[in-house]
Amino acid sequence: MRSSIGHRRAIDLIGENVRKHLRLASLLTAAIVGSSSLATVPAASADTGADGTDLATEEIVALVTEVAPVPITAAQTTESSEQIVATLDGGGKATIAAAPDDGISVLLPDGEETMSVSLPGAGHLDDATVGEDGSVTYLGDANTPSINVIAGEEEIRASAIISDASQTERFEYDFGGGVSVEIQQDGSAIAFTAEEVTDPDTGVTSLVEKIVADVAVPWARDAAGVNVPTRYESSGSALIQVVEHRGGDYAYPIVADPTFDRPNFFQYRMRFNRAETAIIYDKGLGALGGLACGTMAPVCLLAAGSLVWNAGIAEKSRPKKCVQVTATQPYVVPGLVWWVDTYRGGSCR
Repeated sequence: MRSSIGHRRAIDLIGENVRKHLRLASLLTAAIVGSSSLATVPAASADTGADGTDLATEEIVALVTEVAPVPITAAQTTESSEQIVATLDGGGKATIAAAPDDGISVLLPDGEETMSVSLPGAGHLDDATVGEDGSVTYLGDANTPSINVIAGEEEIRASAIISDASQTERFEYDFGGGVSVEIQQDGSAIAFTAEEVTDPDTGVTSLVEKIVADVAVPWARDAAGVNVPTRYESSGSALIQVVEHRGGDYAYPIVADPTFDRPNFFQYRMRFNRAETAIIYDKGLGALGGLACGTMAPVCLLAAGSLVWNAGIAEKSRPKKCVQVTATQPYVVPGLVWWVDTYRGGSCR
């Protein structure tokens, strides 16, 4: 199968778009040879494309590889009848379940689960098969897009493969109870949990947010590499990718993904509300001793000067903003990384 795909890619280098369309069309009808599957997982059924052809595991792998804007190389994995486990850079594991209902989870080096996310359409997907590139595919059916997951050493990409215009435009990835999802100004997203902390001396209570997932700006492309309009929405603990494919003239299959950056073992955000921002601006560095920063206390002290400066910017903005500080400890880069900026919405009230 690999040599056949490579031959077609060589033809494609001639540079004519028509040849690219022909090659992609041929992928949809190619026979699948040598794809591996999990130890006791039954052979997956085929997913039916718009022209009645079958999309099996290696065909999906080839399509995702072809249109993805950034390649991801699979991390080293081990397989069992229940899961595929990828070893992440700097320690920790990404677990991709054989049963689609069990989704994806990320564990820290000490075994603590830091992120868990479900897969869209899980109840209608077949059990996992592992492709030659190390990615994991859950085949769908005529009504349910297939899902392809690849765990790199520093990120996890989940791709939905939309076979035709009759399939859904909304793909829900749920992080579970206690998690909130927030869409950022650039279209990316974060998932976080919030913990109340109270300063024992002043009795002031604040929220410290633990970031459990950073999600890159979404993308969606059709089989010819044409961008399809897409965006994220949030609903409680769910991240929803909307792919507006029904109203356009696109070449199916369409591939759409969220890419999750692996969480660091220390990744927090401290958001001050309007009253707290005003206190920081009015009283300067002395105000920070009376505010509850909890886990973020050392960071609040390190960032004190920047917090005061940005609190001034927030207070003078119209409408008013609030100040926040974010900190993370990467696995592969030693030292704490922090930054201060302003925000609207959320706790800013």
